[in-house]
Amino acid sequence: MPIKYSINSVFSGFRAKEDVTNLPPGVMVDGSQNVLTNGGERVAARQGYTLFGQSNAALTGVQSSYDWLDRFNGEERHLRSYTGELEYLFEASDGSITWRRLANGFGDNVSFNFDTFWNNTEKIDLLLFVNGTNNVYEWSGGVTTFASATANTITKQGTFTWAQEGFYTTGTRSVIINGTTYAYTGGEGTTTLTGVSPDPTGGAYSAGEVIHQAIRTTAMSSFTSGPSATYLVSLIQTLQNHVYYGSFVDRFMYFSKSIDYKDLSFATPRIATDGGTFTLDSPPKAMKVEEEFMYVSGGMNDWFKVIFTESADTVNQSVSIQKLKTTVQQATQSQAFTTKDKNSVVFLSQEPTITTLGRVQLVQTPQNVDLSDPIKNDMNSYNFTGGSILYFQNFLYVAVPAEGLFRMFNIQKQWWEAPQTGQFSRFAIIDGELYAHSSEVPETYKLFTGATDNGAPIECMAAFSYQNFGDRANTKIFNRCYIEGYISSNTILTLRVLYDYKGATGVSTYLINGSDRDILFVPADDGSLGKHSLGKASLAGRELTDDTALPPKFRVYPWFNELDFYEMQFQFESNQEDADWELIAIGNDSTMSTSGNNKLTK
Repeated sequence: MPIKYSINSVFSGFRAKEDVTNLPPGVMVDGSQNVLTNGGERVAARQGYTLFGQSNAALTGVQSSYDWLDRFNGEERHLRSYTGELEYLFEASDGSITWRRLANGFGDNVSFNFDTFWNNTEKIDLLLFVNGTNNVYEWSGGVTTFASATANTITKQGTFTWAQEGFYTTGTRSVIINGTTYAYTGGEGTTTLTGVSPDPTGGAYSAGEVIHQAIRTTAMSSFTSGPSATYLVSLIQTLQNHVYYGSFVDRFMYFSKSIDYKDLSFATPRIATDGGTFTLDSPPKAMKVEEEFMYVSGGMNDWFKVIFTESADTVNQSVSIQKLKTTVQQATQSQAFTTKDKNSVVFLSQEPTITTLGRVQLVQTPQNVDLSDPIKNDMNSYNFTGGSILYFQNFLYVAVPAEGLFRMFNIQKQWWEAPQTGQFSRFAIIDGELYAHSSEVPETYKLFTGATDNGAPIECMAAFSYQNFGDRANTKIFNRCYIEGYISSNTILTLRVLYDYKGATGVSTYLINGSDRDILFVPADDGSLGKHSLGKASLAGRELTDDTALPPKFRVYPWFNELDFYEMQFQFESNQEDADWELIAIGNDSTMSTSGNNKLTK
């Protein structure tokens, strides 16, 4: 008769709340790391990350970042900051990537918050940012390369004009080349700036030298109807081109006119384009736009919604603050820990939980939904200092740098993945792909590429819930397992079987060798390019659901000595460069033991 196996081929993420002996099969538990349930419904070793841009050994991690994805001319700008420095990403014509200084001298005040504002005079969007001082910083995003210079002109490379590249055309304006600032007065509608001072020929610049627009700095106390110089502006967000300003140490908040971010004034009665002020019940921690409302989180407990009410003739508009229904510890921890998914604001609460704030079907008022309850034990143990959260392609990414890891929530499947190791403080979306900024050094990495973590092996572990095969009270035995999956020829995958809780009764180990052709199922068709239509075979790397890009398939039946057990756990582990494996099904031929439970009967 054929051997009867208890097989599991359904995997459902990671949990850290229930007892690990009381979960269904296929759930990963404590001990798991650097593995993912991928689009092929398999558990797989995750791909690695690689350095993006230049290396930097300075022992100061990235503290804030911003991805400016919707500039007026369709270009992207990406910024990051660390002690004293604010940098932008530059890609040269040869494709090389560098992070370049935009400005410095900020000292420890580099926890910037950013948002954009449309300047209807310049016809460009501007990047605005604040850092807990009285200053508001402005950058046009203009970046180009040097062609030539005379005593009072600078000519750029390419055919686009300076204005088309996003350089200022009005007001006091200047550019920076290799750390030297040059003012200019005209020529923006051409490729040659005029009225340049000082003489740029003294710089002896080479063709291709990078030029960027200098930032502008304005004290908020100099704004029309602005606050005093003691107002330390830490938060900034834009809604309908009104710019909102908040301070971590002040309950009074401001928003600008829609035509001028430096004008906070308003008429009585107030008209729709005016600025305004309001006072919260607690100092703000974060702001985020949801639908047509600005949501503000304050103190330890509070969420507020800014509401505008039009007059009957729609000419005037009043502003009011609605305090949402919350309870203790439901405020967000920071602006960095506040993001948006497709439908809601998502944040890390003071409790701490990962929580959504948005509409629930058939409920018209904003509701909180706790996403992190399945990993409650982990959440309660973490130190979230210096971390952040980001939504990207149906996943939430949570950086926990103090723990040296990040977490992933699969929104479509509604489950958490196993912890992933990585010393990251912020995430970034660059050219439609996911990156991360280091919390230790001023470096940035492209995620989920290659099979090492910047050259280091990836220590992968898939530890599944303990199984008792439907009978907790009686002992079982088995001597054969069934493991099915995919494995590369250079991979050694360690299968570890723990008999009873944490291996109290015993531990058995078996090595699955990817070079053992006896266990492999390699098709006669070699799958080379030309035998698959383009679009079905991955050209750039392994595609999660594309079988043509997977390593060879294997089946193996490991033998083990029989041991009486009540419950058992499967663990799969690899710790080597370029390891590549995925699990499709796991199981064993467990049967009831004839030994009974005599030794436990008292």
